[in-house]
Amino acid sequence: MELSEKQIAILQAAEKIFAKRGIDAASVREIAKEAKINIAMISYYFGSKEKLVDHLFGYRIKSFHSQLEQIIQNTTMTSFEKLREVLRSYLDRILEKPEFHRIMVREFSKRESISDIEEKVNELKLKNLFYINQIINEGYEKGDFKRKVPAEAVIMVVIGGTSYLILNEKIYLKQWGLKTHEEFAKYVHAEYYPYLIDSLKAIIQYDEK
Repeated sequence: MELSEKQIAILQAAEKIFAKRGIDAASVREIAKEAKINIAMISYYFGSKEKLVDHLFGYRIKSFHSQLEQIIQNTTMTSFEKLREVLRSYLDRILEKPEFHRIMVREFSKRESISDIEEKVNELKLKNLFYINQIINEGYEKGDFKRKVPAEAVIMVVIGGTSYLILNEKIYLKQWGLKTHEEFAKYVHAEYYPYLIDSLKAIIQYDEK
């Protein structure tokens, strides 16, 4: 189901409120106020807060999966370029949409998370593992990678480190003498991303020819 511009605007407003308040504590009234619409419009487009949450996760997950599929299917890129592009895409994603990342981490860490959300988060993580394993196997078979590492190792060391930065952004803003999220994102790309690439090369034992 394709979403209209109005539906996407409502989802983006809900994302901000959910990130700030948590899904359970957020009200439809707060979301409507953020989106600058009447409460009845949310009911019209989504039916309930639960359906709104479901659409938000579906929207974000589907768009990221489409992005990963395009990378996997690209025949002009080397295996390392694909792996590097997956990493860059993930980094861009959580820097551009830190609210959704915080929502996902918060809801998934709860003892009794919403079952539909838990299912979608698990689906996202399994798809990520599948795509990264595909790239690693391809690179190993071609002899580009010296080690056939499990995708979990890449995610834990490289992507896990990025996630840690995002969840502790306030601390690192002070540490790096920055004031805004935009400054933080630029700093991560300029100063932290090269170390991520070095870590990636070390894990798969990749030597540029």
